Amino acid sequence: MKIGGVPVYWDGSVISYTGEMTCCADGSPRCYGPEGCSPEPLDYLGNAGYPGNWWGITVDKHGQPYVQQAESNDQMHPYPGLYVSCTAYFHSAYPEYDCRRWVDAEKVAFSVIPSNVRSAVGPKFLGCHADITDSKTKKNLKLVCAEIGPSNHLGEASMLACKFFGLSADPKSGGSSDKKRWLYRFWPGVNADGWQLI
Repeated sequence: MKIGGVPVYWDGSVISYTGEMTCCADGSPRCYGPEGCSPEPLDYLGNAGYPGNWWGITVDKHGQPYVQQAESNDQMHPYPGLYVSCTAYFHSAYPEYDCRRWVDAEKVAFSVIPSNVRSAVGPKFLGCHADITDSKTKKNLKLVCAEIGPSNHLGEASMLACKFFGLSADPKSGGSSDKKRWLYRFWPGVNADGWQLI
């Protein structure tokens, strides 16, 4: 398989590829919000989808983005007025509208698997062990696969992962566009430490 001309390798136990490091803010309670809201959201709302097809935020029974409420407890809705940003991985102990259900990109180092790569291999990816290696410095980060990304893009990791490598963690302008620098590896079917496969 190739994505954008870049090969994706599968040896029966490990998926690997090189790519850039787009900075992902998904799951952060302050990731997305309505235009003109305060505080200003971390990322552009367009990255969460559009009316009728929201993939980066939770919606109510009418399909409208769910807004964090001031009367809820601080942990459930720490940024009233902003939307509840979701991730593919979720903690089932919390309800859908609770920010704690989702994996916070500011607090958890995670990598993002392209949707077509995920569907091409049988074992489960979400919650699996993964790592990223900087080919320039050889610095390595062990982390969890917690999000699914677009099928035409290789190389995305959470804000905390970007910080680990000394990159800007601004999802609008941070990360790294060097497509040959970052080696991503995933062990589908093998849970990351402290995580369960889902």
